[in-house]
Amino acid sequence: MRRSGPRAFWLSFFLTLAILMPLLGAFVFYSAWQERAFAPAAQAQSGVPVQRPTAANDLTVLVAVAAEEPAFLLMRLNAIDAAVTLCPVPAESVLLGPGGAVLLADSYASAGPARAAQLLGGTLNISIDRYLAITPGSLGQVWGGLEAPRVNLTGLLEQSELERLGLSESPVLSLAPEEATAFIASLDLPVAREARLRGAVWQAAFRQQLEELPTALPAGLRSVSGSLLTDLSAADLYDLADTLAWLVKEDAGVAAETVPGRYDKESRRYDFAQDSIAFATRLFPAAQGAPASPAPSSSAVSDPLEPEAAVSPPTRP
Repeated sequence: MRRSGPRAFWLSFFLTLAILMPLLGAFVFYSAWQERAFAPAAQAQSGVPVQRPTAANDLTVLVAVAAEEPAFLLMRLNAIDAAVTLCPVPAESVLLGPGGAVLLADSYASAGPARAAQLLGGTLNISIDRYLAITPGSLGQVWGGLEAPRVNLTGLLEQSELERLGLSESPVLSLAPEEATAFIASLDLPVAREARLRGAVWQAAFRQQLEELPTALPAGLRSVSGSLLTDLSAADLYDLADTLAWLVKEDAGVAAETVPGRYDKESRRYDFAQDSIAFATRLFPAAQGAPASPAPSSSAVSDPLEPEAAVSPPTRP
């Protein structure tokens, strides 16, 4: 019996190994396979989302640069089509309001950017998601350390105008954002040409610095939030960063357009027409469920609308 004891032990030991080793090997193989399978998914979740965006990622904003003479721009970030559309709107544009026609600048001055965006959207039959009123100084702070846009003025200014500016030999101008509004106003250009020049400046800024904007623009807006009049929320700024990052990834095109209209020097009005509405709805999402708006009539412009309740900048964390 003493001789059979060790034999029984070793026999039992090796039988146990024969059973456990395949199981242990299978477990190790399965663990290694899982690690390889889930590593790409973990990497894809870090950084910019790779899924294709939806209409919820698009954003149309009315930007008002609150200078001595305010300047207005419709900006659309179109994530689905990978495009940025910049559309300067003359301050003299005639809008349709409940009390009659009113100029865009007068609506903004008396009732703020929220009412201006509402009336502009209703007149052009488009949906404007957000509004942003910002001073030239704050605009410069938002731009921060980014390089000033370089604008080629060829075709935007006449030769005599370039000569007066000392740019006849080299018509490329570096224009800091905080200086652009005053510079354009100082040229005293016809309304349509002024709008084209304003659009070219914004287009140059977005084209030349698009790769930096996903980080710089939301951070810059947060840094000057106390001086803004806007309905952009903290969540909107995070979405803005994601949308801009997608546009960079897709090498988005940046286009500047101007809503067509007719300017009357005597009345200092920029009147939209039916083709203006068709043009606007081609560039921007149409207002939901709204019929095509008639063009503003040629009757006298009414007094500005009564101001809305004061709108304060949103509280941000």
